[in-house]
Amino acid sequence: MEIAGTVLVVAAAVVLVIVLAIIGAVYAKVRFKIATPDEALIITGRKSGTPVINPETGDETTDLSGQRVVIGGGTFVKPIFEQVARLSLASQSFPVTAEDATTKSGVGVTLRSIAVVKVGGTERMVRAAAQRFAGRSQEQVIEQQTSEVLVGVLRTIAGTLTVESILYERQEFSKEVKDIAVPMLAERGLVLENFEIQTVEDTGDYIRNLGRPRAAAVARDAEIAEAQARQESTERSNEAAVQIAESNKALALRNAEIAQQTAKARADAEAAQERAEAEAQQGVLEQQEQVAQRRAALREQELQTEVRKPAEARTYEAKQEADARKYAAEQEAEAAKTAAIRKYEAEAQRTTAQAEAEASAARARAEAALVEQQRRAEGALALAKAEADGIQARGEAEAAAEQARGEARAAAIKAESDAYQAFPESARLQMVLDALPKVAQPYADALASIDGITVIDKDGASRLPGQVSTGVQELATLLKAQTGLDLVELVQGLGGRSGSGTGGTPAA
Repeated sequence: MEIAGTVLVVAAAVVLVIVLAIIGAVYAKVRFKIATPDEALIITGRKSGTPVINPETGDETTDLSGQRVVIGGGTFVKPIFEQVARLSLASQSFPVTAEDATTKSGVGVTLRSIAVVKVGGTERMVRAAAQRFAGRSQEQVIEQQTSEVLVGVLRTIAGTLTVESILYERQEFSKEVKDIAVPMLAERGLVLENFEIQTVEDTGDYIRNLGRPRAAAVARDAEIAEAQARQESTERSNEAAVQIAESNKALALRNAEIAQQTAKARADAEAAQERAEAEAQQGVLEQQEQVAQRRAALREQELQTEVRKPAEARTYEAKQEADARKYAAEQEAEAAKTAAIRKYEAEAQRTTAQAEAEASAARARAEAALVEQQRRAEGALALAKAEADGIQARGEAEAAAEQARGEARAAAIKAESDAYQAFPESARLQMVLDALPKVAQPYADALASIDGITVIDKDGASRLPGQVSTGVQELATLLKAQTGLDLVELVQGLGGRSGSGTGGTPAA
């Protein structure tokens, strides 16, 4: 029993101690106050003779205010006898506007600025700020009192400056404001961290007119600079264009020189080829001319052998033979003559056709070559000379061919004329008589197609013999014009010889 009672007492004591410890910890937690980095604690409720040192002057005084300031630390606040107040040390910014501030120039301006302030971090400044701002809406009161101080300073300093000074020397203006406002705010426990004038406005156009000359000058300078830049750009572009043009010109001249050399070499080669072809054609034409001359000489010999000599032989034989064989000899001579003429004409036509074909081919080739050369190298002196040589050679070849054809044709005509002159008059008359049916055949065909003739004339049919006589005379005239023989004279001559032979027979 005694042991159990002892254990209970001990347990109760332990529990009591624990409870008391917990209560003490809770009480200490509640009564021990800690200041955050951006605030200060002001503990009031007792008086003390704590010495206080002014950080600015270094003077030591005795604090009899009954306040205890804690910055960045903690303290125990006695219950019932002490209470604590918290004061923010954080910075705050707000606009400050001084409207209708009269300048030295007499122009009213509105100054808009930004101020950044905070409660000072020393005990003295905290005490001064606590007397003014603790227990109230700290930020609003600080903004209100700071704005009042700064507006008054702005108006005061603006009255000593011109508008131009405020506009163009804002840094100096802000510095003057700080120099005056900082001590005034320090008395309230505040620190002016920053102050900047943002805008300067007026109710009229004074400030705008001040900027117009400057703006015009700036615009003028900008235009001049832009014009100069454009001019420099244009000059550089022109220089680049000139360099490009010169480069293109040099390249074009070089290409033209190369093309000229190439064209000259090609023209020389083509001229040499054309000259060689012309020389070859000239040789061919000369050979053809020689062949034609040989053919003409051979034909002349053939005519001599086949026409003249047989004709002379037949003529001699005809003179020795009786008149009865004259007709047969004349027929044979006529047949030989006709065959020879036809054979010569055929040969002459073949020779002429061949020469004309060759000349036409030569002309065609020469014209084609000329057109091609003119197309490929117009104005080339060497090509023109080659063309002139080729044309001259072709002209000479054509002239030689034409001369050969003329000589051959003249030889044929001469041979025919000689053969014709070798015929006796009776044979020539017989040829004419044989040709008459062919000449009169068209007239006969025309008359044969007439079924009947009706003459309407006052003279009647008496004019028909006269018309027939006129037709015979026209036929004789046409025959004389074509053959050179006068049919009327030949008939009259035959009639005279027949009459003489008839009259001589009785006499014999």
